[in-house]
Parts: sequence; structure tokens; C-alpha cells
Amino acid sequence: MKLSLIIPAKSKDDPKLAELLKSIEMQDFEKSELETLIITEGTSESAKAIGIRKAKGEVVGFLASDNELTTPIFLSTMYHFSLESGSAYPERYSYFENDNALNRYFALIGGNDPLSYYIGKNDKASYLEVVLRNKNLTHGDNGFFIRKELIEATNLNNYFHIDNAYEADVIPRPISLDIWHKTGGNIFSFFKKRYRYGLEHAFNKNRRWHLVDFSKPQDIWRLIWFISCTLMIIEPLILSFRGYLKIKDKAWFLHLPVCFLTLVTYFVLVLHIGLRNLTQSLSAPMKDQIA
Repeated sequence: MKLSLIIPAKSKDDPKLAELLKSIEMQDFEKSELETLIITEGTSESAKAIGIRKAKGEVVGFLASDNELTTPIFLSTMYHFSLESGSAYPERYSYFENDNALNRYFALIGGNDPLSYYIGKNDKASYLEVVLRNKNLTHGDNGFFIRKELIEATNLNNYFHIDNAYEADVIPRPISLDIWHKTGGNIFSFFKKRYRYGLEHAFNKNRRWHLVDFSKPQDIWRLIWFISCTLMIIEPLILSFRGYLKIKDKAWFLHLPVCFLTLVTYFVLVLHIGLRNLTQSLSAPMKDQIA
């Protein structure tokens, strides 16, 4: 077996998953040398660890159930460069004019979190870039491919896709391909999903990688920059006009409201986590007294 694809999914009946599987079937990769593992057990992170342990391929590729491969050479190209370099990832998200506005915006900016754009830890390259300048992209999902021996040597008991990708002793290679990430839709349902994900993962004590690393002054200053830009609104509007001049799509102008909703979401999330931790710390002595 040459290649194992690991796909966490809530349900095998997901219509987006069916679209992904159809796009895999259309690939030019030899099917007898390819296995597709759809993991419905546990969380999306634990599912990836389960998939790594089950995989038989010399290279493993991580796909989300809402991905779609838009070129038939995707798997063969990613497999080749992963063998050669140890790890590889597609440089951009696919952009389609007829896609929904939120998907188009996320593809244009290069990720589904504008904070990561300002911090310098984006998922993919923005379409504002002619060539990839940011070498500190986050990896581990949405088309991340790596030799199995490298990812298998990381901490699979506390698996988080970005953390383990950074633990692997390899520098991922950006490939001039794109992958469709159909993460958008209704903007409010999207942020509800982001909030739930944040509660589960953002402040998890087992995490080794952090979007904002408070031990690094540059992360703190970039966080302050993001907050300032969002509240003063000028810089997000300038970015929107710059993007529109490059690719004439009104989706660029979602940047300011998405920045604002991201700021509000993380602010409420921090309060939620803080109050939860305070309540737990106050209730602990009472439990000890009762015991």
C-alpha cells in the first residue's frame, strides 16, 4: 500500500463526504495502492490518531469530510512530493466564482480565521500573494500529507493536527495545488461551530501549539494589532479594497464583519473559559470539605 487517506467524519451519510469520495474516485492514482479510511469514532482529532494507527500506506494524507479534490493529479502529486520531502501540503484553497460568499472569502484570505491571518499562522496562502511568502502556515489538515513513519513517531495519545504536524521532524513542502474547503455557509452557524471547537480545543491543557503563544512577544503584538485593526475598521477595509482590485469579488468585503465576529467570539470564549475555571476552583475546596 502506497497511500492511506484519513478522513474523520461525523456520519458516513454526509453529502459533502460523498462529494469528496467521488473526487477521490476520479483521481489518477492507482486504486490498488490506495486505501481510504473514514473514521467516525471519537472527536475529529482522536479519529486522526486512530486512522494513523490503522493506516498501511507509506504516506498518509489527511482530508476533512468537507474537502473536495478539484484536479485528478492531486493525490499522485502530493504522494510524490511527500515521499521526496517527507511532508507536503497544497498552497491554497480552491476559489470558485459560483461558490457561496463565505467559502469564497475564506479561500481568498487563505483560512477560516482572520486572527490566524494577522498572527501569521494561516492555513493556506492568501490570494493577495503572488507567491507564497508566509512560511509559518499551520499544517495537519485539509490536504496535509506526510510519510507515515514521521507522524507515527509523534504523540498520538494527545493528538491535535497542528501540534503533531509540528512535532514531526520535517519541514512541509508547499505545492502549487489547491483544495476545496467547503467550510462556509451561514455565517452565524459557522461561528457557533467555531465557538464549540474553541471550547473543546483552544484551551486544552494537552495542546503544545497555540494560535497566540503568549511566550512570544511577536504573537502578543500581532494580537494587539488584530484587535486594533478590527475596532478601528480602517485596515480591514483597506485590505478588502486591495483584494477587490486584485480579484473583483464582493466576498472580500466580508473581511470586516468576519474580523468583528471573530473578535467577539474569542472574547466571549475567554470569559466562558475563565468563569468555568473559576467555578471549578471554588467548588474544589467545598468538595474536599464534604469528603
